[in-house]
Amino acid sequence: MNGAVDQGLSKLLRGGELRYGWTLALTLLTLTTLLTLWLLWPSVLSITHVWLNSQTYAHGMLIPALALFLAWTRRRELAQQVPRPWAWGLLWIGAAALAWMLARTVEVETVQHFALVAMLPGLVLLWLGPGIAWTILFPLVSLFFAVPFGDFLIPPMIDLTAWFSVLLLKLTGVPVFMDGHYISIPAADFVVVEACSGVRYLIAAVALGLVYSYLSYRSLWRRLAFMALAVALPILANVVRVYVIIMTAHLTDGRITLAGHGHIVVGWVLFGLVMLLLFWLGSFWADRPHPAPARAETASSMALKAPWSPVNLSFLGLLLLGLVSMLGVARGVEVLVQHRAQQVMVEAPIGLPSAVPGWEGPEAVSPSWRPDYHEADAELVGLYRDGEAAVELYLLQYRNRGRGTELISWRNQIHGHGDNDRWRRSATAVRSLTDATGRELRLQEMLLRSRRGDQLRLVWYWYQVGNYRTLSPIEVKLRELQAVLAGDGRGAFLVVLSTTGDELTLVEARSRLERFLQTLPHPLGYMNG
Repeated sequence: MNGAVDQGLSKLLRGGELRYGWTLALTLLTLTTLLTLWLLWPSVLSITHVWLNSQTYAHGMLIPALALFLAWTRRRELAQQVPRPWAWGLLWIGAAALAWMLARTVEVETVQHFALVAMLPGLVLLWLGPGIAWTILFPLVSLFFAVPFGDFLIPPMIDLTAWFSVLLLKLTGVPVFMDGHYISIPAADFVVVEACSGVRYLIAAVALGLVYSYLSYRSLWRRLAFMALAVALPILANVVRVYVIIMTAHLTDGRITLAGHGHIVVGWVLFGLVMLLLFWLGSFWADRPHPAPARAETASSMALKAPWSPVNLSFLGLLLLGLVSMLGVARGVEVLVQHRAQQVMVEAPIGLPSAVPGWEGPEAVSPSWRPDYHEADAELVGLYRDGEAAVELYLLQYRNRGRGTELISWRNQIHGHGDNDRWRRSATAVRSLTDATGRELRLQEMLLRSRRGDQLRLVWYWYQVGNYRTLSPIEVKLRELQAVLAGDGRGAFLVVLSTTGDELTLVEARSRLERFLQTLPHPLGYMNG
């Protein structure tokens, strides 16, 4: 028996001569998929939460059903193949499990979601084999569109939309002035914000374009050409959308601004027209479908005659044991690390600096602006004065105690909506300065202007983990992982400096914040050092 098992395992590792019927293969695939979702349930809840609470990523809940449909379109080709278990699929699953475990340790939701979705192609490789996985490669790849991913596109899309909209206005003879993301015409003022970036339209267009190209073309070059068009058209359409909104206000002398729901209606109507145009243009070079080539052997003739033999069951049992072990270890280590983090998470007192040389404070303040961050474990704000000059200091602490309580999250933005409606973002930049200890500090600068344009607010911010300061979200997560493994439960901070005032100029605001920064102690927040 052992010799037979060794011989069969050798074949399995070489690519697999073991074959079994579709019923058993799909049963194993379904059961292990459910088991995987159960073991990685925290990430299932996390990705579902994003789908249900984000308009940009709401399409994600439809992607699994779409992938199944795309796989169903290849059913004739699949019927001519026989599932072959492939042990090397465990390597894929093991890599995804490791990535998931590390991402869960420091609550990196995007990596968790990618690892969760990556498990599904790994299971297909494991139970059906590389041949079948190649046949349904596109449906498997399309699963990754379920991952809420694309926030990094928002800033460049905002810049592009604002710049091209102003260009169109100038070309059509409309007097226009642009200050950062603010666009002013004689009839009204506008600001290009995250909702105007068009990212949601771009993501939806790319997803639909990929499906259309998969169903309509066989040539790789035709698919690439169509996808280039699927990217370009929604970007152009979004620029036209903003232009139409501003032009409507211009032609009606500000009586119609299409504010609120008008922006959304115009956007989706225009998006629908663009997609119809895209599919109409794509139909001119669509390939005609052709029947799948017949194979010398049929699936029934290639299937195992004795799938329930002890040898076959031994191999399948080994694969199942390996899969369960990998997922169980990943979840077990993650739980232990989270438990250890809770144990070492001593509720050390934190506070604002009680003495900043040359400045009085901190005073309690009810600010007219605050960072748009959620679920912080501690949030402190104080006002420091030097004569007429005033600087607000914000400290937000995150200890990574579960979903929604992480510093780096898709929900957290330095400037958003709600309480920040009085202020509009005008420009951003990265600056390098020296602090009180003479160390170089790279920080993000954001210039805000009041809706009436009579005041400005200058904001400087960075992240702090332990004694380290950075602007990189990736470095924050790596530092948090290092701190958890080292037993340091102090968490991470968002540090924000802000100043405003009547008739305050940008030069004066920068000078004020730099003077305050050069006397600010480091690190911040930790009262016990």
